[in-house]
Amino acid sequence: MKTGRIRHLFAGGNTGEGFHSFYDQVIKDETDHLYILKGGPGTGKSTFMGTIGERLFQQGYDLEYLHCSSDNNSLDGLVIPSLKTAFIDGTAPHLMDPVYPGVVDEIINLGAFWERQSLKANQERIIETSQKKKSCYERAYVYLNAALGVVRNWRKTNFSCLNQQVWLKTSGELTEEIFAGCQSVGKLGRLRHLFASAITADGPVHYLESIFGKADRIYILEGPPGSGRAEICKRLVAKGVDLGLDAEVFHCALDPAKYEHLWFPTLKIGVLTSTWPHQYLTDNRCRYIETNLFLKAGQNLFTDTLKESRLVFLDLWERAIGWLNKAKKLHAELETYYVGSMDFTEITRIRKEIIEQLLNR
Repeated sequence: MKTGRIRHLFAGGNTGEGFHSFYDQVIKDETDHLYILKGGPGTGKSTFMGTIGERLFQQGYDLEYLHCSSDNNSLDGLVIPSLKTAFIDGTAPHLMDPVYPGVVDEIINLGAFWERQSLKANQERIIETSQKKKSCYERAYVYLNAALGVVRNWRKTNFSCLNQQVWLKTSGELTEEIFAGCQSVGKLGRLRHLFASAITADGPVHYLESIFGKADRIYILEGPPGSGRAEICKRLVAKGVDLGLDAEVFHCALDPAKYEHLWFPTLKIGVLTSTWPHQYLTDNRCRYIETNLFLKAGQNLFTDTLKESRLVFLDLWERAIGWLNKAKKLHAELETYYVGSMDFTEITRIRKEIIEQLLNR
């Protein structure tokens, strides 16, 4: 039986700036149909998308699974590129509403199939648990924001020691090598912004192998914060867009403003920042660039500052993950109230209808 290929991604994340969403980047202009799933925890949104994806995968369709950034075992989205169709969890924190209702966008309200009297009986516990969960996320974001501040100072400290002449030379060589033979097509390329990794309740998770598994060439940038990696990525993106090449930009899970990995699908070339907590195992497709060599030897007078930064960062990081883990447990508790109140028979019927519609297109 022919099966498709699955890419695993994140379209949202728990970051140093709170929850950051790229869900508006999931849907392309040419998307024919977007299903927006509504409903509380435990109403079956992830299972709904996962079951559809499994069936289409078995029929040979390529898929994109958009994982939940708090629990990567749960799905927040499913994209079927060849059918120009996507499914999105449209509930908080990645709220989505129809832009073209009835034409492109369709709401599936799984909340229509719960038994309200059963939920009402647990009203106080549901409200209390929901409030506790919200407080846990708020606390986690306080620590992530503090950790981001430490990293930015760490980055600034190293960047002050950057040998710009060496850095610019390597950046230029990479640009020439990656885009060798490319000619401008007379229009700008399109960018798609996503996350390749996430700070989850169980720690950091990345899907680099899934995203770059089909690359012909991979350029690995490895080095400490502030050694010029993100700046190289920005220069490569600008050049690619000017040439008319589409690209996927994967942002830092902690600092969503920072470019971390690039994918040029037409060229089948990836540029990766490989460092903890998202290290990539090199193979014969990879060219390795050690960016700490861009830092001036003997010019780093901030050894104690950098040592302290590492220690403080790791403490804040662990505290943030601890609070995310508490939020995950409270979410699981909320799910128990809703699961016991759901009529999954009707949901199964709707899911089967959608599968048949997709397979008959």
